[in-house]
Amino acid sequence: MCPQSGGGFKRESEMSMNMFKSIIDDVCENSPLIKLYMTGEPLLHNGLFDMIEYASNKGCKTMVHTNATLLTEQISFKLLSSSLTYLSFSFDGCTSEVYERLRPPAKFNKVKSNIIKYLDLKTKIKTHGPHTTIEIIKMKDTDELIKEFAAQWENSGVDKISVADYMTWLDSVNDRRVETQCNNGYKPCWFPFNYGCILSDGTVVPCCLDVFGKMPLGNITNNSFREIWFGEQFELLRKHMIAGQIQQGSICDGCYKTFCRSRIDRLVLSVPRFLALLKTSLL
Repeated sequence: MCPQSGGGFKRESEMSMNMFKSIIDDVCENSPLIKLYMTGEPLLHNGLFDMIEYASNKGCKTMVHTNATLLTEQISFKLLSSSLTYLSFSFDGCTSEVYERLRPPAKFNKVKSNIIKYLDLKTKIKTHGPHTTIEIIKMKDTDELIKEFAAQWENSGVDKISVADYMTWLDSVNDRRVETQCNNGYKPCWFPFNYGCILSDGTVVPCCLDVFGKMPLGNITNNSFREIWFGEQFELLRKHMIAGQIQQGSICDGCYKTFCRSRIDRLVLSVPRFLALLKTSLL
C-alpha cells in the first residue's frame, strides 16, 4: 500500500541538515507546519530531533508520522521531551494477521507494545508532549475492523483516532479502496496553492503523491524555495489548474483519473499566503 514496497527510489537517501536549515530559514516567517515526512520512515534519520528543534526555534510547528517499528523507550522519551507539535502512528489493522500481511516484516505485537509503552511513558512523566494520533487506513483489508480498532485505542491515552483514505499513489500500488467517489464537473486541486513538498535531495514537487519526482518544479540546491514557489513553473501549473488545462499523461491527469473525484470544493484564484504547510521528505 506504500510506494516504497515496489522500490524504484533513486535519489539521495537522506536530507542534509544544511539543506533543511536553508528551507526553514526561507519559510519560517509564515510559521508553517513542517511535516517531517513524505516518504520513508522519519525515525531512521539521525538528525530528526535536531531538525525538530531548529524548526521550532524558528517559530514553526512540526509533525512526524511514523510506523513505530523503531519506537524504543529512549526514542519515546526524546519525542515527549522535544518541541514536536504533532505525532501520528500509522498502525493498520487490529489483528496480527491483517497487520503482518500489510506491513511485512513488522510484527503486530511488537509494534503495538512500542506504542503502548510510549503512551504509558507520556502519562508517567506527565508532560504535555506532542498531540498524538493513531491512524488506520480504510481499505478492503481493514474496513470491517475499523470499529474494533477504534474501540481498542479509545482509552489508551492517544489524543485522536484517525481513519485515512486509501491512496494508490498514482497507480504505483494495487488498488485496495473500498469504494470510489465520483463527482461531476472539474474543480482544481489545491495542493499547488497551499502546500510545499520537497524530496530528500531537494527536488520540489507539486504534491505529496509525487514521491518519485515525476514533475520536478525546481531544486533547493539551485534556488531557494521562495524562488521556486513563486517561479514560472509553479505559476504555470496553477494557471493550468485553474483553467482546467491539465496536461494529458501528467501526474495531475493520472490523479484525477485514479481518484475519479474533485480534489477541492472551491476555486482557488490566488496564493494569499506564502504557504500553509511544508512537507519535507527526510528519507
